[in-house]
Amino acid sequence: MRDQRASCIASDPNLNLRTFLPPLPLPTANPPEPGEPARELPDPGLEGRPAVVAFLRHTGCPFAEATARGLREAAAAQPDIDWVAVSHAPALATARWVDAIGGVVTVRVLIDPERLSYATWGLGRSSLAHFMGRRSLGEVARLARHGIRNRHPDGTRWQRAGAFAVDADGIVRWRHVPAHAGDLPPLAEAIAALEAAARA
Repeated sequence: MRDQRASCIASDPNLNLRTFLPPLPLPTANPPEPGEPARELPDPGLEGRPAVVAFLRHTGCPFAEATARGLREAAAAQPDIDWVAVSHAPALATARWVDAIGGVVTVRVLIDPERLSYATWGLGRSSLAHFMGRRSLGEVARLARHGIRNRHPDGTRWQRAGAFAVDADGIVRWRHVPAHAGDLPPLAEAIAALEAAARA
């Protein structure tokens, strides 16, 4: 049974086996708490207005695609917020993936191939159970029923995702650090946190 599973994995055209190799761990800070200053992002960084920043898993991942689609929909409904996606895949691979999922014109995509901003924001290397555990695989199946499936991957499957809401003063107002890879960010909560900060 194990040999059959390995054979299926090896023959899947949407699998890049290098993405299964765990990368060297980076020194990783604790994620910023609400009320703390935002941290550095890849150029050009934040624009000085309320923002939602989502650090993605590898391109090709169904969870990254679902997150990007969610950002795209939220950006259309909330254009006053700066919607930012951070990818650790190379720029060209990220651009190909963005095209494949239908584009994210209203979302700014920043590139962090060395994963330094990920580590600065407290998003380090995950465990095998984080992305191959029962909960994550159940979410893969759920997304597949909605037409979101694995695409050709670039980056590393071991990179942890995360999302943060940052106000116009550069203060973190909300964060979502997933319990497992399929734990997608509830972007409505991010919007509500920014609205509450603006009223305060």
